[in-house]
Amino acid sequence: MGSHLLGAINVPIGEHLTAGPLNIDTMYTTTIAVIVVIGLGLWARSKMTSGEPGKVQLVWESVAGFIGDQAEGALGPNAREVVPWGITIFMLVLVADWIEILPGIFHGKDYLPSPSADVNFCYALGITVWLVTNFAGIRARAKRTGSWGKGYVQWLKMFFEPLHFVEHITRWLTLALRLFGNIFAGSIMIALLLAFPVYFFPATIGFTVVWKLFDMFIGVVQAFIFALLTILYWQFNVETH
Repeated sequence: MGSHLLGAINVPIGEHLTAGPLNIDTMYTTTIAVIVVIGLGLWARSKMTSGEPGKVQLVWESVAGFIGDQAEGALGPNAREVVPWGITIFMLVLVADWIEILPGIFHGKDYLPSPSADVNFCYALGITVWLVTNFAGIRARAKRTGSWGKGYVQWLKMFFEPLHFVEHITRWLTLALRLFGNIFAGSIMIALLLAFPVYFFPATIGFTVVWKLFDMFIGVVQAFIFALLTILYWQFNVETH
């Protein structure tokens, strides 16, 4: 029955503006998210003051304080290296999630899907975090042994335990699918609400506004979770095995 309903109201799920194997709309919205994060960072730096902070500086300081506390709790004095990564991941995921609030460009006139609702974006972000945290682990072991070769060999030893190997090698996938599932579900709900007949228009608009506000909250939660897991994976990799 669900498939008949979706077909009847013609909800565009999983459709992308493509050029060969590339999803152009996802690349476009990801670029917007990156520009917004960099722009907010540069703006905050230009307005930085030791006196009463402005709104942008206050936002960055709040995010930096939260990420710093989480990193320090996990890594102690070695937390400084992961804090910039955690802040960047949080802001990028948050802006990517919230792009959906803006008017649509490629997916019709009603909404602009978040790049987080495309599993390819989530895969790329998950793989990036996996590579960065593993490199941090190799570097930490190299510092302890005094040799990059020995550090790499020590890092490889963790893969000789079957359960640990499976858990470690799939971290990027669980990161990606957790983010994708939550954001994609929100995109479907908004598409369904906007697809109701016109005589339900007032109620549909009301439900859509409420759902978008809830979706913004979910976006914040998912950004925090992604940043927190980045810190935890960093911790797991830099600790002595």
